[in-house]
Amino acid sequence: MDWKITSKPVDTYELTPTDTQHEYIVYVKDATGTNIDGALAYGITDRTKVTKEFISKYGTNIDKIEHEE
Repeated sequence: MDWKITSKPVDTYELTPTDTQHEYIVYVKDATGTNIDGALAYGITDRTKVTKEFISKYGTNIDKIEHEE
């Protein structure tokens, strides 16, 4: 159905002077680009978890996954 999961960083947190973590917004978008669902994710591991949850929920509709770093 030409839906896609997209993510992009929206903020960066300094955990220690040498370690940072990004906050991501993860969306499910339909073929017209309308947001169907969304969630915040904290770090790559959480972004992966959110992406898998969206795949589980909307799997038959998802054709593409795009992550911005």
